[in-house]
Amino acid sequence: MSVVRIRLHDQSTFSPQTPVGQPIGEPVAMTRTAEHMPLEGYNAVTGFWECSPGQFRRQVAGAEYSYIVSGEGSFTPDNGETIQFKPGDALFFEANSHGTWDIREAVRKTYLILK
Repeated sequence: MSVVRIRLHDQSTFSPQTPVGQPIGEPVAMTRTAEHMPLEGYNAVTGFWECSPGQFRRQVAGAEYSYIVSGEGSFTPDNGETIQFKPGDALFFEANSHGTWDIREAVRKTYLILK
């Protein structure tokens, strides 16, 4: 495999919405994924992720690269400064990055998680 393309054909490819694992207050953010795909031989997964407004703790253990397609919010690393994001921004989380997401406007992002 030399090139993998993921394409979001329409909304029907998204999983059902589920509440985030560690919400902080109300509203409880709801997430869903689409085209979640293991990258065989690379110990990685990729896909699309959406999240409704709310605050919650990050629970992904692996390193992650994300590209924000739509929406806005911030991420505050534990013992770090808040990082604002909007469409067109890319974020990289080192493995075992902990902190708090604050989604202000529903977010859609692409992701690559290295396990």
